[in-house]
Amino acid sequence: MNKIGILGCGWLGFPLAETLIKKGYVVKGTSTSSEKIKKLSRLGVKSYHYLFSPEKTSNSPFFKSIDTLVITIPFVRRGGPLININNSIASLVKIIENESIKKVIYLSSISVYDSQKGIVDESCNCNPNSNSGIETLKIENQLNNGNFITSHIRLGGLIGKDRHPIYSLSGKKFHKGNEVINLIHQDDAIGVILKVIKNLNKENLIFNAVTPFHPSKKEYYSKIADQKNILPPRFLKAENIKRIVNSNRVIKLLNYDFKVDDLNI
Repeated sequence: MNKIGILGCGWLGFPLAETLIKKGYVVKGTSTSSEKIKKLSRLGVKSYHYLFSPEKTSNSPFFKSIDTLVITIPFVRRGGPLININNSIASLVKIIENESIKKVIYLSSISVYDSQKGIVDESCNCNPNSNSGIETLKIENQLNNGNFITSHIRLGGLIGKDRHPIYSLSGKKFHKGNEVINLIHQDDAIGVILKVIKNLNKENLIFNAVTPFHPSKKEYYSKIADQKNILPPRFLKAENIKRIVNSNRVIKLLNYDFKVDDLNI
């Protein structure tokens, strides 16, 4: 049985761990929360307290006896400051190699496409403008240079039962109403990760994970705000970049069917 390690059991990593346990996998996980560690242990996850440092990544018993490592930690956040984490990622690569972990799945981001227009897929030559896009692409490249196989899953904006961008946009001025949404539900993010785990590749691959549902942001967020009975954003005229992130590779190569194909929830 494939032994899975989840580095970061947060909003996405915790339900991923829960799903893997139910499917019979041996799972190890990390958290910075003592309460979360207790919850993971009750699920049957061998859990460890682990704090990722921007300066240097330390070793931990967590990394021992893992076949596949899933990295869910958001090393960089959209709109956040530029943080140089090259040394910490380099340390992580050495730990992975020293522990002979064969397969790594990195939950990357579609922020690497932030300078692209039109329909973009995994073959695009990325040249991001934002701090988050620039640093995320650097992390992908550093992991690619490790002596292990890496699959990068470039996730769209994550939504779920208790998470949606409308809450932060409600009532605010919004200049990107003509752009389209590139989101993915938590259930489908987990579903794509499971497919990648099952289809262990012999080469580094990239997978876009974005629900093929792309109404304009003005249309979509106005509708969601109405459903949730909160103020919609105030949409202002601006020249926007229309970008659709294509996920045909996960649909065709991994034979994945999106569970939540209408994100009007």
